[in-house]
Amino acid sequence: MMTYSSAYILATFSLVDDFIRFRDGAYLSHVLNVALVVLLLSVMYLLFQLYIVRSRKFRSGSRRKILQNKINNFLSELIFSDDQSEKGYDEQINKFKKKVPINQNWCRDLLIQNIIDLDRNFKGEVKSKLLSIYFKLGLQDYTLALVKSPFWFYKTKGLYYWRELKYGGKLSMVKKLIASKNPNLRSSALITYISLADDGPLTVLEEYSETISLVEGLNILEIIQRKKIKKPSNLASWLNFQEPSQLIFAVKLIVYYNDLSCADGIVKILEAENPKVRLAAIQACRRLFLVETEPTLRRIFAQEIEENQLEIIKTLGEIGSEDAVSFLLELIQRPQTSEVVIAAMYALSSLDMDFKERSFEPNEYLQAAKAHVLDPYLTQ
Repeated sequence: MMTYSSAYILATFSLVDDFIRFRDGAYLSHVLNVALVVLLLSVMYLLFQLYIVRSRKFRSGSRRKILQNKINNFLSELIFSDDQSEKGYDEQINKFKKKVPINQNWCRDLLIQNIIDLDRNFKGEVKSKLLSIYFKLGLQDYTLALVKSPFWFYKTKGLYYWRELKYGGKLSMVKKLIASKNPNLRSSALITYISLADDGPLTVLEEYSETISLVEGLNILEIIQRKKIKKPSNLASWLNFQEPSQLIFAVKLIVYYNDLSCADGIVKILEAENPKVRLAAIQACRRLFLVETEPTLRRIFAQEIEENQLEIIKTLGEIGSEDAVSFLLELIQRPQTSEVVIAAMYALSSLDMDFKERSFEPNEYLQAAKAHVLDPYLTQ
């Protein structure tokens, strides 16, 4: 049977051939009619394909909705039924397997996601039951196959399932993936390992040589808070990391654990080569309230980029002494950007007991900046 595309091509060649042989007006009218027929067939074919796609999507959604109802009923009955014996469990699970396409990946994905959703909302005995259901349904074989897949997106999907199910039975496999060349897989493996490992999970960062992104850092901190992970015993040595993002994350961990024993190390990296590392160190000085860093902050101010200068001023506003007041008063007398002047005024309002009475005449700009700090809603 001739396909639509074949017929379309033949019709096109026929038109070209006829056009070469005949050029009178009657033939042009014939060509136009044929072209209109071809165009109409094209539109009809396109509409037919759209109908097929829409029908498949509808059937898929309907099928998924039906399965979701079955899963809801199954999990509710299994978790809260009176018969909690091993035999009763197995019987209910075997019956359920016969009712659903358990060998289809889309069905397995839906089952695992439902178990994950329930796990997030329950505690204690129910959580262990959910992991048991995961194994009895044979879903561990599916997730293992995902992680063993040659494609990184399947691997990350499997790691996500293990991480959310809190299944740490394959940690050695997860750790190997941390060395992957694919950044997405590498990141997923790192987060999964820290999330699942019980014995010093953060030590893996000492072996990690890649960049720690902002999102990765936030995820790791969230895991630390959730798992209440203890501070690494050698955290101070992490300030020797050479990779800037790792060093920045080490500073954030020092702040999180409020590790004042690392103060000397923080002072050293205030003069690091990377400006973002210096910024993290300046912020740490404020959050750890390292008053001893004030002289260094004042000394490095002039050579800093403006973003770091603003952070130094903000830090001095919280940990500064009378020397900081003198420094800031002298600073605003020199040409500065409006951001620096306003920041300095806010810092002075915190440090200078005489700020309200202090006059900046005849400098009208400084007078206006002071008025803004005292009343940010002032319009005149």
